[in-house]
Amino acid sequence: MKNAVIYARYSAGPNQTEQSIEGQLRVCTEYAEKNDLRIVGTYIDRKISGKTDNRREFQRMIDDSGKKIFEVVIMYQTDRFARNRYDSAVYKHALRKNGVEIKYATTNIPEGPEGIILESLMEGLAEYYSAELSQKIKRGMRESALKCHSTGAGHSLGYRTAPDKSIVIEPDGAKAVQIIFDMYIKGRSQVEICDHLNGLGLRTVQGKPFGKNSINKIIKNKRYIGVYSYDDIVIEDGIPAIISKDTFRLAQLEMERRRTRKRPKSPKAEYLLSGKAFCGHCQKPLTGVSGTGRSGNKWYYYYCPDSRAKKGCDKKPVRREWLEDYVVQTTIQAVLQPEIIKHVSEKCYEMQLHYREDNSDVLYFENKLAEVKKAIKNTLKAIESGVITKTLPARLAELENEQESIEAELAIAKATDVVITPEQIEFLLWQFSQPQEGETEDDYRRRIIKCFVHKVFLFDDKLLLYYNVSRDGKTREQSNVELLEGALSAGFNQRFSGSTKTANHKVKPCGWFLVLYVWIGYLPPSEVLFYSIEKKVFRLRN
Repeated sequence: MKNAVIYARYSAGPNQTEQSIEGQLRVCTEYAEKNDLRIVGTYIDRKISGKTDNRREFQRMIDDSGKKIFEVVIMYQTDRFARNRYDSAVYKHALRKNGVEIKYATTNIPEGPEGIILESLMEGLAEYYSAELSQKIKRGMRESALKCHSTGAGHSLGYRTAPDKSIVIEPDGAKAVQIIFDMYIKGRSQVEICDHLNGLGLRTVQGKPFGKNSINKIIKNKRYIGVYSYDDIVIEDGIPAIISKDTFRLAQLEMERRRTRKRPKSPKAEYLLSGKAFCGHCQKPLTGVSGTGRSGNKWYYYYCPDSRAKKGCDKKPVRREWLEDYVVQTTIQAVLQPEIIKHVSEKCYEMQLHYREDNSDVLYFENKLAEVKKAIKNTLKAIESGVITKTLPARLAELENEQESIEAELAIAKATDVVITPEQIEFLLWQFSQPQEGETEDDYRRRIIKCFVHKVFLFDDKLLLYYNVSRDGKTREQSNVELLEGALSAGFNQRFSGSTKTANHKVKPCGWFLVLYVWIGYLPPSEVLFYSIEKKVFRLRN
């Protein structure tokens, strides 16, 4: 029996209450009982949006995942984890790295490669829903913003909302703001400013003692010179000013002086194929390494750790930009084809139906309802036959209450037991053919790799791509890449056979999951592509 924890969350809003947490915990606990999982803890974030990763309990769960306390995280549904794909990808990778699985109590996410694609699509739907809801809310907020009224967001120190929604000065907070600007301009440190404010008994807008991290935010806030801003709406003198514009200007000059004294930090490099790229010679995961050239330019590579440590592997490093671009472009050309999209859509649909048969909440509550009805019927028979005890009427009332509760649960399960049709899946998959409106190139490449790419085995003259597309819905790993390399090379063209080995095994390169075997040494990239799906082998030439 595996140890599991429950992560539950609800967003701030008029329709979000503590009852939401109670319902999530109950459903997740029932899921654990059905799937032989032992609950060893819970992590609960209240009134926090899934669009941010700044969630105390969520971050504690991620940290604890490395302590080997639990092996499974159970959530009510996919959008409880995150409502943007970047955070979802980063933190799911962290959990997988720590050997922790993610399970959803009410969402049918099947195991296997198509399950990865299906999960990615459902995350996209959750993100779309969040964006659509956000647009509706923003329309109302813009109307308030044009009047320089409060939009419901957190207030800046020194201001409060009047009954008519206008923004007015709050005296104690305004006094703290004036002290902060005055001491900052005079060169006092942030620690000194905070000690002075706390000594006067002044507090932050949350009612807490001042900390040095809040000082910079206050110094940069143009609201204190009367500038009202919301989104792209900026209105000078829209609200009462707390300090003069000259004071604000001097504070900005002082901030620039302090900033230039510090050495700027280099942004942390991101390697999109981290955890998916492997050395073709020794099968070790490739690691991201950076270096600075003579010209001062920064270069980024994927490097085999054994090769770098000179432990017997001689795999050469590969430029990050080249490898990631090549994998993305090859994926678009090879996977986003009508026949493959249709195949994937049908497989995802079939797996939903198969999973639904064994794991349907509707079936679960229907069975529970049938059991309760049978118990009620037996209790009534006992009463009608003349068996009179003090407990029977109480038991009957208990069963009737339970029946009412299960019928309500069944109604909810039927409403949420949604299966995405093949046509809908096809439509969603075609959204990967090009960046969406407002999506950066990096975000687009990240989305392609996360959804479709399973593994990349990199040699010095070729690479082997495994995709999340299978014939039978199961991902079966090849234990020895050289065997697969030999079978493919010998079977297709002796010209490219290289150093292959004869094996006693029967290797089946076809029909496991979509495989792209790309030669990048003897011929220009993409001139010869070998890939297999089901039991057919195709050879493509430009």
